[in-house]
Amino acid sequence: MNIRVISIFLLAALAAACSSTDYRSRKQVTQGIDYSRYPGNEAYYEFTSDIPSEPSVLGEADVQTEEAPLGEDEDFTSENIASTYGSYGDVVVNVAARKFKLGPSAARKEMGVFQKSIDKAYSVALRKYRPVGFTYAISSVGAVNPLSDIEVRCMLSERSANDVGQSTCTLFFSTITSTYLELIQEAK
Repeated sequence: MNIRVISIFLLAALAAACSSTDYRSRKQVTQGIDYSRYPGNEAYYEFTSDIPSEPSVLGEADVQTEEAPLGEDEDFTSENIASTYGSYGDVVVNVAARKFKLGPSAARKEMGVFQKSIDKAYSVALRKYRPVGFTYAISSVGAVNPLSDIEVRCMLSERSANDVGQSTCTLFFSTITSTYLELIQEAK
């Protein structure tokens, strides 16, 4: 009886040792399948505007656009999109960055007041200098309390940065500081 059990285990171990454990050998190769004949492979693209014939960045100075008369429902204070087509590819660069300390116990209230002061400063600088591509970026850089230190970066297009960049950012940052101090005093 023992010899039979031992011989069965020995034959099972021998059969297991001879079998392949590489399961990749059973995988079927599908290199010859042509997937283009299956339905649903047609791509559908809808372009709402014409594709430009040449890059706008290289030929910015040569672009001649005819301005169409504005309709009643159009915004007269914004620039006409057709006239900004040539400068659309202008690069936006960081002109200046400044850290603002809102305090170690800054919370949602202080951040709301700070956001209001940034909005006012943005509109003041935009109204005075009219820089192209003027925007800003906010990031929290506080170590313990993320809202305790806020970094604000002033960014403009490359052309505007060369012309009015420093004066725009100086006005932007000084207006943030003065407006924040006024609004925080009113909130208390």
